[in-house]
Amino acid sequence: MKKNLRNILVLSLGLITTIASAQWSADSRTRIDNTDSENRTATQRLTVGADWGGIHASYDVNYDLNNGAATHDVYEAYASTDLMGFGTLTVGRQDLSFGSGALISSNNWGMNRYTNDGVSLSMELASVNITAGTMGGINTDANYMNASTSLAGAEVNILMMNDGDNSAHGYDISYAMGDFSMSVSMNADYSENEYNSYGLSYQVFDNLSASVSQTSNEGGFSMANTALSGGWANGNIGYLGAGDEDRAMGISYDLGDITLGYTTHNVTNEDEGEESDYEATEMHIGYSLNDNANISISKMGGTDTEMTWLTISITP
Repeated sequence: MKKNLRNILVLSLGLITTIASAQWSADSRTRIDNTDSENRTATQRLTVGADWGGIHASYDVNYDLNNGAATHDVYEAYASTDLMGFGTLTVGRQDLSFGSGALISSNNWGMNRYTNDGVSLSMELASVNITAGTMGGINTDANYMNASTSLAGAEVNILMMNDGDNSAHGYDISYAMGDFSMSVSMNADYSENEYNSYGLSYQVFDNLSASVSQTSNEGGFSMANTALSGGWANGNIGYLGAGDEDRAMGISYDLGDITLGYTTHNVTNEDEGEESDYEATEMHIGYSLNDNANISISKMGGTDTEMTWLTISITP
C-alpha cells in the first residue's frame, strides 16, 4: 500500500512539474453578427495552448452565446526537432501560412480552423528559407514547397503546391523605397484560375501610414485551406467573385499602446456588359494592456453582412 502511494505521489509530482514548466498562451475571440439588428447572434472561441520545448499543443472551444451549444477540437498538436543543424523536422497537426495567404493561410478569426496534418522540413540554404511538407495526413500525394529570401532589397516568396496531377502556385514580391513600399501577389489555383493583387503604401508620419491596392479574381479562384475561403465569418472580405475587382484604400495609426485602422473596399464587376458593384469597410481598434496581453475590437462587413469582433490575447 505504501509503495503504491509512493508511486502515485511520484507520478503526480512529475505531472505537476511538467504542467508548470510549459509556456502557456490563451486567446478569446467573440464574434457578433449584426446583420439582422433584431436577431443578433454571437459565438465565442477560446484557444488554450502550451509548449514544452519542441512539443506544442493547443485546443479550441467554441461556444454559442444564443443557445449554449458548445463544440471543441484539437487546434494544433505537433513535435519539432533539430536535425543536427541541417534543418527542423515537424510532425503533426499545424496551422500553416505562406506568402500572401491566397493559397495557404491561418484562420485566426473564424470559428472553424483550417489546419494541416502532415510532415514538414524547414531549412536555410544560402540565405533562402525553404519549407517543404505533406498535406492531408500520411496516405496522400498532396505536398508543398515554400521558399522566401531577400533579393536586391526586395522580399520574395514562392509557393508551389501539388495534389496528384493538379498544381497551384503563388509568387509574392515586396519592395521598400524610403517611405514608400510596393507589393505584388500573383496566384493560380488547381484549376488555373488567377488571383492577383497590387499594393502601394506610404509612411505619412512616423506613426501614420496610408495604403491603396487592387485585387482581381479571374475565372473564380478558390482554395479551401485559407482564411479567405470563409469571407466575413473569418474576419476579412474573402475571395472575390469571378471577374470581380476590388480597389481598397486604408490608413493605420500607431500610438504605441493603441492602434487604429480603417480600410474601405469598392468591388466592381463588368463581365458580359453587366456592371455591378458594392462597398465594404473594415475598422479596428487595439489596446496593449501590458507586454503579454492585448484587447481589440473590429467591425467589418458589406452590403448584406456586418460582423463585430472582440478579442483578448494572452501570450507567454
